[in-house]
Amino acid sequence: MTPSPRETARALSGTVRSAHVAHFLPPDWARVAQLTLPAVERLAPEGPGTQLLLLVPDAGAATALARALARLIAPDAAAPRVVAATTPARARRLLAAGPAPVVIGSPAVIADVLATSGASLGGVTTVGFVAADELDAEDPALATVLAEVPKEAARWLTALSATPSVERVIERHLHKARRVTEDLVPAAAATPSTTDAATWVVTTVGAPEETLPMILDEVDVPSTAIVTDDPACAERARQLIRSLGYTDPALVTVTEGELAANAALVIVLGLPTGSRWAAVTAAHPAQTIVVVPPRHHLALRQVIGETRLLPFGAAGTIDRARTAEARVRSELRTILGTGLPAHEILALEPLLASYDGVEIAAAALRLLEQTRAAQNELVQAAVRRVRDQHQQEKEAARLAERERDPRGGRECRDRGPKPGGFGARGPRGGPARGEGPRGGPGRGGPRREGDGPRGPRSGPPRGGPRAPR
Repeated sequence: MTPSPRETARALSGTVRSAHVAHFLPPDWARVAQLTLPAVERLAPEGPGTQLLLLVPDAGAATALARALARLIAPDAAAPRVVAATTPARARRLLAAGPAPVVIGSPAVIADVLATSGASLGGVTTVGFVAADELDAEDPALATVLAEVPKEAARWLTALSATPSVERVIERHLHKARRVTEDLVPAAAATPSTTDAATWVVTTVGAPEETLPMILDEVDVPSTAIVTDDPACAERARQLIRSLGYTDPALVTVTEGELAANAALVIVLGLPTGSRWAAVTAAHPAQTIVVVPPRHHLALRQVIGETRLLPFGAAGTIDRARTAEARVRSELRTILGTGLPAHEILALEPLLASYDGVEIAAAALRLLEQTRAAQNELVQAAVRRVRDQHQQEKEAARLAERERDPRGGRECRDRGPKPGGFGARGPRGGPARGEGPRGGPGRGGPRREGDGPRGPRSGPPRGGPRAPR
């Protein structure tokens, strides 16, 4: 019978209630959420403000952990409110909207919110340092946040390994913490030092089961087994497989337990535990593909040991990469065909005492690629510089043209006013209105001094009486 998420969480958390605990496991958000679940269950329903504070490296980790935790506590009717503090502005808005018993965020974001009095950590009862190997023990923001947390708050930590930075965090904030190491490294007898079967890794930033259509299209095999340690992921994978038409278990099957021997293809969704990877290698599959996010690459290397690991890509991408590599090999063959220059041989011969010839050639090839990349960058910079200069010259010519002709038409010349034109007329040379012809008297004769105003015109109006309409 598969244990419930709460039972698994209690088994993983151990005595996290009574002492500080340092868990050494990969940054697998589903497992970290299970470790967090007991602390969520102990939250007081009417507690003041934030009670559980989870410190993560960045905003992506905050979102991923909040989603994983929501899957575990969503069925509960009285589930506490979880706030993923990805940015200071977003965290202030969410915390101002109402109490949030669970807050997940990086030390920098939480410290920024505290600086503006946007949050209070006086009621925190549990602090979790998630992926502590990615946190900076000397970060001033971390010290600022922990200064606001009560000293009696329980504290636990997760990290892939006990790096010097993790040891400093444990010494300063989880003194005398009990250490729990998860099943990471497989048994030596079950891990072959060399293997003829290829192991491929697929990097994904989303749900691992979403890569199944692409993998099944690229790898055409008679039988495929899909393995995962996450029950929720297994159920989503089964639904996706059924939607693709794989209803026959002989073609594709999803399993959380035993694995059939000599499978043509095994797809491992998520980072496997050491015991799970030992079971996969013991089944001797022809091909193995592991789907993990970028954060799990280092942990995957630790789990698989000395097994050969290759990147998996679509056929078109691989073909283009192979074509580029073939082109480089062709260039090298051309140089080798013209004869080896003595100067280069004398320069590289002393290195043969410490390195293999292939290693020296690989280093020379890397230098060639770096030189070409630098040359391409110089060419691109020169092209941008010429383009900018041409644009500046065009702009300068446009400005000069505007200065010569402000109206944008033909060039204005100072020709002066046209004779008789507008603005060039002086006073008329003839008599003023009412003075009559030039040099003669005006109409009605000259007016004499003392004459009164003219009266109304005598006689009938011009044209005779107007007929009635």
